[in-house]
Amino acid sequence: MTYSDDVPGADDPLDASDAALLARVAELDDRVDPVPEGLVERSRFAMTLAGLESEVMELMVLEAPAGTVRSDAPPLETRTITFTHERLTVMIALSPGDAPRTVRVDGWLAPAETLTIVLRRPDGDHTTTADDDGRFVLEDVPRGLASLLVEQDDVPITTPVIEL
Repeated sequence: MTYSDDVPGADDPLDASDAALLARVAELDDRVDPVPEGLVERSRFAMTLAGLESEVMELMVLEAPAGTVRSDAPPLETRTITFTHERLTVMIALSPGDAPRTVRVDGWLAPAETLTIVLRRPDGDHTTTADDDGRFVLEDVPRGLASLLVEQDDVPITTPVIEL
């Protein structure tokens, strides 16, 4: 015996009253337990990154200057992050950008090479080129989730997603 055997009309197709009831349940669900702000955008971004066939760098160092973690003073805005891979190391320094709610990304590649660097974000990519010394800069990048992509020897190498 199945559930539909015990409930009259359970096998009938949905009608207008069923659709109205489902719409009211959906409205109640939206009010009581709404989708968190930015969740859809972050999910799509994460799925896009997961779908890429690239080698991923390892996040090695996330430095906070001494005295800024457990202090009543506002934290310093500059932080340094290092990513390593067997063929490449990328170090970036994040500092406040000139525009509100933006950051400046100063980066260095080791070994130094002239390579294209793509900062991937949910709202679009920011592209630059490292100079002969492996240095690159991205100015006024909006704060939020991001990942770096570096093309080296036709093999894309990407960093984990970080919060800028």
